[in-house]
Amino acid sequence: MNGKDRLIIALDFPKMEDAVKLVEKLENEATFYKVGLELFLNSNGEIIKYLKDNNKKIFLDLKFHDIPNTTSMAAIFAAKKDVFMFNVHATGGKKMMTKVVEEVRKINNSSLLIAVTILTSFSEEEIKETFKTKASIQELAMNLATLSKESGMNGIVCSPWEANLIKENLGDDFKTVCPGVRPLWAATNDQQRIMTPKNAIINGCDFLVVGRPITKNEDPKKAVKLIIKEIEEGLILKIN
Repeated sequence: MNGKDRLIIALDFPKMEDAVKLVEKLENEATFYKVGLELFLNSNGEIIKYLKDNNKKIFLDLKFHDIPNTTSMAAIFAAKKDVFMFNVHATGGKKMMTKVVEEVRKINNSSLLIAVTILTSFSEEEIKETFKTKASIQELAMNLATLSKESGMNGIVCSPWEANLIKENLGDDFKTVCPGVRPLWAATNDQQRIMTPKNAIINGCDFLVVGRPITKNEDPKKAVKLIIKEIEEGLILKIN
């Protein structure tokens, strides 16, 4: 994969027309987009058809999380959309993820099944407070990633800071999808565990999810070009 194929632009907009404007503005500079809950619900799911009609790859980021049967039924809905990848929450457990894999693979063998480990908005202090645990974010992410692979998932969503450890332990074929990626020239906003695009690639990230540094930029096309350049610099350094 080249730098362009590794960049996923987060279409975190409340209105479909705003997302469409960005996609049209970027023209052929980008091909891969993330659709989250906000845009999916506010567009009644129509954004998926629009992106597919325009030959774009889609990461459907709805983070399904419920009992195994309910989650697998939601996953079947996503699988029928034939998106490039979609996700569930790994904290739903191994039984839930296994059920999702079993049901989805009956109808779709192409979409990547991805499990969310620890949201990048969490700090170490918040993890301890929320989960009443002495385990670090890295330890929790590693455990959830291991359960995800054992369940048959294709990869996980994690912070760039955990990607290298996950690759070392679970293999290079186990995909890492990483938000919390910020170029040096961009604001960090509400994410805690961030890394530059170049360093994220070097640290084992397969796909980088980037939103506001592009969507809020005065010149989003230029921002995309700069980020892809950083990704490709990381790829060269990683090979060497």
